[in-house]
Amino acid sequence: MNSLSPNPQTLPRILVYLACFCIASAYGLFLTLPLYIKMLGGDEEVVGRIIFVGAFGTLLSVGFTTRLMTIWKPYLVVAGGALCYAVGSSFFAFSSSISFLYVIGGFLLGVGWALAFTISPIMLSGLVTDANRAVLFSVLSAFNALGLGLAPISAQQLLAAGVAHSHIFLIAILLSVASAGLFYAAGRTLLRIVLPHYETLSGGETEAFLRILRSPAIYPLVMVFLGACVLSSMFNFQTTFAQSEGLNYSIFYTCYTAAVIAGRFLVSGFVSRREPMKMTILLLAVMVLSMLAFSVTAANVPLYALSSLLFGLSYGLVYPLIQAQAVNASEASLRTRTLVYFSMAYFVGFFGFPLIGGRIIVTGGYRVLLLVLLVIAGLELAVAVWRFMAARQGAAALAGPRDSPSPGKAE
Repeated sequence: MNSLSPNPQTLPRILVYLACFCIASAYGLFLTLPLYIKMLGGDEEVVGRIIFVGAFGTLLSVGFTTRLMTIWKPYLVVAGGALCYAVGSSFFAFSSSISFLYVIGGFLLGVGWALAFTISPIMLSGLVTDANRAVLFSVLSAFNALGLGLAPISAQQLLAAGVAHSHIFLIAILLSVASAGLFYAAGRTLLRIVLPHYETLSGGETEAFLRILRSPAIYPLVMVFLGACVLSSMFNFQTTFAQSEGLNYSIFYTCYTAAVIAGRFLVSGFVSRREPMKMTILLLAVMVLSMLAFSVTAANVPLYALSSLLFGLSYGLVYPLIQAQAVNASEASLRTRTLVYFSMAYFVGFFGFPLIGGRIIVTGGYRVLLLVLLVIAGLELAVAVWRFMAARQGAAALAGPRDSPSPGKAE
């Protein structure tokens, strides 16, 4: 009978997945923000400023996440983050002119997304075992990818049906409130949530930060920052880029999402069994190829779709690979902090670079931006190659003394 009884962890897991899907969908609806700002008379530079302010919200949230979870229960913190996202969305839903309110809204969107992005895996960690952790965390990533990918496609359909763009952000409010309720319901069913453990160091956070910077973990941190710059520009400016080329932006989001999900469920096992540094170089080479294809796509729909597929496959697989390498390359006592700095590096790139990207678009156009993104992707690949070569040289140096003949011994 016990074998037939339902697993008590199944319901809270489903609730966490649905909560993540809702908040990711709310975020996905804001990928149409450039279209809305242009309709109000603004440009991509205005969009970049709004997103840039979100960087301060994300950094503030990530920096204080652990402390907040020691004051309140994690499910209350993440539910509060989702409500912050709802409040931020309301500034766009109820204000029909570009003003300082949009800056406040952008800050709150950053706070809400960062808390959901950081705490939802912590909640899920109490609902998995060592045997099913990889699979169930991949499912969590899939729900996030689905929300981000399907939301802008749904928004396009609603706009085509005559729905006012501000009403799209009303839907984001509803999704955020639903996410808060689902996170709260999931948390109420949990008996215990394991919080990250921070080892106290004599030099405090400064010592920890410097030790991480001096370790091989610095390479993945630089790579995730560069990759986030590319991802953010491709996601946040895709709607207006497609519009400028006479393309349907739903092609990008559909192909990207399909490639991410298929890659993580069908190819990730193959990738995980290979040498991580070599696979990182291969996947980043594919990402460079995808950016090259984007830069020459013009109005070619098949090439646009292929570029989107390659980008989704490469980025979707390389991100968790780089994250794992960051943890493995750091000291055991610093691994939790390394993950926090990894998230910070990602958020700085994702929310910070659009300020530069928007300026590039306004002054030079989308072709110039795509060339800049191609260079950034190339730099990320170069860092991966440099790290691989440095690791090989280090291994050879360690093996040298053991392999060399001892003094006085004939060769």
